Amino acid sequence: MTIKPIELQPAEVHIHADRRLAFQVVTAFGAAMSENGAPPPQVLQDEGDRKLVAFSTPVMLLGMSKTFPTTEWLTMREPEQIDFSLVPGNGPITGGLKMLEDRFTFEDRSGCTLMRYESTFAIRWSWPGWLLGKLLFAPAIKSHMRHHLDDVKMMIEERAKRSRVYPQLESCPEM
Repeated sequence: MTIKPIELQPAEVHIHADRRLAFQVVTAFGAAMSENGAPPPQVLQDEGDRKLVAFSTPVMLLGMSKTFPTTEWLTMREPEQIDFSLVPGNGPITGGLKMLEDRFTFEDRSGCTLMRYESTFAIRWSWPGWLLGKLLFAPAIKSHMRHHLDDVKMMIEERAKRSRVYPQLESCPEM
């Protein structure tokens, strides 16, 4: 039976920083990218613009925060876009997901950045999985998207304040 993917409404954030810096901060895998005490991402395989990366992803589900390990292929087109594709596994999250594809886009807005987070996922188990995905996982992923964008925005803007290569502008145009 065909599994129907669930496409979520994109989330966006205006970042008071150059998109090249925003891209660099997001792709700087290491201690700077760890969040909520989770271990930082680890590059397992490096093929230039394509990397296999292990993440520890904090997720809020049914009012409880839990960190899940994931492994994802990242395809990067600097400075415009990063595509994430989950490698299915055996855990409670990765074992139940048939697919998870996320995309970050970085749009230049007069020296500032409009960052967009898009997500599409599918749950195993045919129509019961689709229903579970719509009712339980979609709200959790949407919440994760919003919180992650807020965290990334703060991290990038803090870095922009210290940047000599991509200094922060006095003001950005309204978006």
